[in-house]
Amino acid sequence: MRAAVVDGYGGVDRLHVRDVAEPEPPGTGQVLVRVRATSVNPLDWKIRNGSLRFVLPARFPLIPGFDLAGEVAAVGPEVTRFEPGDPVFGQTGARLGGACAELALASELTLASIPEGVSMEDAAALPMAGLTALQALRDQGELADGESVLINGAAGGVGHFALQIARILGARTAGVASGQGGGLVRGLGAGRVFNYQVEDFTADDSTYEVVFDAAGTSSYERCAPLLAENGIFVTTEAGPRTFFDVLATRFRGLAGEDRRARFVRVKANVADLELLGNWTRLGRLRPVIQAILPLEEIRQAHQASETGHANGKTVLRVA
Repeated sequence: MRAAVVDGYGGVDRLHVRDVAEPEPPGTGQVLVRVRATSVNPLDWKIRNGSLRFVLPARFPLIPGFDLAGEVAAVGPEVTRFEPGDPVFGQTGARLGGACAELALASELTLASIPEGVSMEDAAALPMAGLTALQALRDQGELADGESVLINGAAGGVGHFALQIARILGARTAGVASGQGGGLVRGLGAGRVFNYQVEDFTADDSTYEVVFDAAGTSSYERCAPLLAENGIFVTTEAGPRTFFDVLATRFRGLAGEDRRARFVRVKANVADLELLGNWTRLGRLRPVIQAILPLEEIRQAHQASETGHANGKTVLRVA
């Protein structure tokens, strides 16, 4: 089968598309998926370039990619929700990916049925970024109807979903983006847009119940003045600084401090995938796809994501 393969830590030159052996037959609770489309996330190239080697050490060669959409090719023992031919989307559930191939193994617990009317490309764009946005706002940010949220990186893969999900949850929204991304953010319904290239959004006088750093480029220290009483700062950046902020705000909470710092660690689960798929079917959630490229152009897709300035998602068409 054709697959994208990473031969070692480094730049995009370590990525190649070639024929490799097909996966083993699905084991207990596993589904073999014939992949039609996948999408690129920052986690993919962070694993490839070695910046996560101490957290997610890789064994090469490896097939990258976590998101997938396609049809069930075979099911393993104890799989009850799917049969061969069923259209599915979700994540592989593997530590290091495996989705950028014609066939990929996934756990039944990380897949959902593609709703009628949702394309393979839209379904492939949803899982990691959509789940991150949903779980950041609903679970970590505890965002409620009538509250306000500021999203840093609102035009990005996670951010553009977060902006739409916040509105679905009934929140008032503001977004931070580049001048190029500002039009997209306004079009998705942000009540206010900050252009980070010409203004410092942290200097604003407004306050928000939730500040979501979807881009992972800011910090609790910078954003704390933007938080309302009992406000929550949520970030996708799970580095040492974030861990310190999380612990520090917990300790200060014992002394009466009411603002908190949290980070989101995405968890693939069926209920959330089904929710994202249903919102997409109803037109309430719209994956913004910057480009649809063939698998052979995975290098270009990684490069676009690594710039940090991509709007929406880049999808790779596998078959």
